[in-house]
Amino acid sequence: MLYVSLIHLPRRRPRRRHLDPYQAHQFAWKAFPETPRNTGARPFLFSLDARGPNHSLLVQSTRAPDWSFLDEEARVQTRSFDPERIPPDTPLRFFLRANPTVDRKGFHDGKKRRVAVGINPELAFQRMGRPEDTPTKPEAIAAWRDAELRDWLVRQGARRGFAVENCAPGPIVARRIVRTERGRPRGRAMTFHEVEFTGTLRIIDPAAFEKTCREGLGRGRAFGYGLLMVRPA
Repeated sequence: MLYVSLIHLPRRRPRRRHLDPYQAHQFAWKAFPETPRNTGARPFLFSLDARGPNHSLLVQSTRAPDWSFLDEEARVQTRSFDPERIPPDTPLRFFLRANPTVDRKGFHDGKKRRVAVGINPELAFQRMGRPEDTPTKPEAIAAWRDAELRDWLVRQGARRGFAVENCAPGPIVARRIVRTERGRPRGRAMTFHEVEFTGTLRIIDPAAFEKTCREGLGRGRAFGYGLLMVRPA
């Protein structure tokens, strides 16, 4: 069983005016006061949308959340669902905000490096030993980027219990996120390459798909990436 909460947080309060993914992560933890934070067993995934008049925070958890700490200005809706009860081959619409990365070889020092999917085609084709195939025209670069992102999601699905039927990746947006403590930066900024995927999928392995819903996809899950949301097509 999973629990999905949608929280709308007005920006009027100074502490919420510039809510970022790191702060949203700490905010979501408050809904699970009985869960120790030092075990690494985070019981939730989340996704923050700060583009509207209010912050919209989506939290999906393996435990029932306790939002009683919210003030009267916040609005919250919570529902539960069981991914394992969805019949296989049921067409589902999905939304995923992800930080797609791959480990690539071919660097001069012989080591692998984690790189964002769909960026720097010159380097990608050089590493593949096909520099002559590097796309140069804007439309060719865009087609290559979309294909790379779709292929990444298809590979993820093959390992995680679902088949992608169609997929429309959005633009790649570089996000710089800084850990904060009591409102002050702590450590260096980290860059994530954010992509929003929409489309339809079908479940091919219910147990694996349920695990995917619980654990998320890709890297950067502590910063608001990897939450796979589905609904009937």
